[in-house]
Amino acid sequence: MPLKSAKEKLEQLFLVLDTLDKVLIIISPDPDALSSAWAFKRLLYRKVETSEIAYVREIKRPDNLAMIKLLRIPVQSLAKFNLDNYTKLAIIDSQPHHFQELENLAFDIIIDHHPFKKEGEIANFVDIAPEYGATATILTEYLRAAKIRPSTSLATALFYGIKTDTQNFIRRGTEKDNKAFRYLFNYVNKAILWKIETSEFSLKNLHYFKRAFSAMQVDPRRHRIFTFLGKVDSPDTCVILADFLLRIYEISWSVVAGLCKGHVVVIFRSDGYRRNAGYLAERAFGGLGSAGGHKEMARAEIPVENLKTLLPSITNEAIENYILYQITKVGL
Repeated sequence: MPLKSAKEKLEQLFLVLDTLDKVLIIISPDPDALSSAWAFKRLLYRKVETSEIAYVREIKRPDNLAMIKLLRIPVQSLAKFNLDNYTKLAIIDSQPHHFQELENLAFDIIIDHHPFKKEGEIANFVDIAPEYGATATILTEYLRAAKIRPSTSLATALFYGIKTDTQNFIRRGTEKDNKAFRYLFNYVNKAILWKIETSEFSLKNLHYFKRAFSAMQVDPRRHRIFTFLGKVDSPDTCVILADFLLRIYEISWSVVAGLCKGHVVVIFRSDGYRRNAGYLAERAFGGLGSAGGHKEMARAEIPVENLKTLLPSITNEAIENYILYQITKVGL
């Protein structure tokens, strides 16, 4: 029978853990994942021998860096950890199939709010709840079920995680998210929260804006902007630009793509009124790499190798034209 209450879930979670366990918590770093992993680490205090948080890929978004620095979140790159030293692996706010480098790892614990992969995910403990607006809400419920009041820093992190993933409840969010948000509000540090929220850009990012503006292709009929940035230092650069371009009054869809470490990264943003971005991303690129997401936001990551049989040559122009063709073909 499916677990219903946070208390039931927590009891089941602790059954798969041992006091001698060394747990590595793996995330793809964004505010929801960072806060959820930190809350999960707090839950494991005195339940296991040790727990640590590792992120996949480099953190470059200014708000994420500000969040880690100001709240002192204990997180390091996965490259710094020897997996053989850990008895349990957990993945929070994501699923193993989202990242090629994680697909071959055997996870013991999966907690996420993203849509299921069709065949589901297998682990000793799985709590995948797409009906939640944020994984931080799930972890807040766990903390409350464990009768743990979060510290000011942890509460601020969870509050911001819910705020960002529900996009201030304008696009997503349920009564459960709202309830967790109101509970956490009593404990947040509002000065730190303001600084994190306003740390949107870095001096290092500004030249990408110039590149995006000069390369963008606007389709007024589809209310869409598409821009291909070429080589970028991080997928987060595409995320920042896609979020920014969607603020334009006449635009309902922004699609920003770039090349990073042998992968084509395509970021989708939508106003949520019309078609499902996650569904369109999967239809356009799901056969070539990882693709999917929510109604308003999605992403695809395609190994460049997978394009060699489809394109006459692997050039920026060929890749740009292919992406534009694919998103138009699926109706975006």
